[in-house]
Amino acid sequence: LPDRPDPPLSLRLSGLSGTSLSLSWAPGFDGGLPQRFLLRAEGPDAPPPPAALVTSGFSLTLGGLRPATPYDVTLRARNARGDSAPVRLRAVTSGTEKTKKLGKGAGPEGDVRGK
Repeated sequence: LPDRPDPPLSLRLSGLSGTSLSLSWAPGFDGGLPQRFLLRAEGPDAPPPPAALVTSGFSLTLGGLRPATPYDVTLRARNARGDSAPVRLRAVTSGTEKTKKLGKGAGPEGDVRGK
């Protein structure tokens, strides 16, 4: 019987700028139904933006963010039966407008600047 999808796997930061975060992930089991993905970045002192719906592929760039600001990114899979449990990542936008591409080293922690 079809069920809700499993959570997405391997959520990671693949690039960033002062106003955007680029994220990628791998799909979990789809529960036997077509799945889509809901991605949201919540920052401090701002109402959470609407979740971005990803209907194909396993990456997305979230724009309209503030420079040098930490964001809590939440990703869920969704199918006709419901949503998966969320996976989370904390990421910080850069202090400049220049876009940075990140290598494989940016793991689940997401904060590429170190402590």
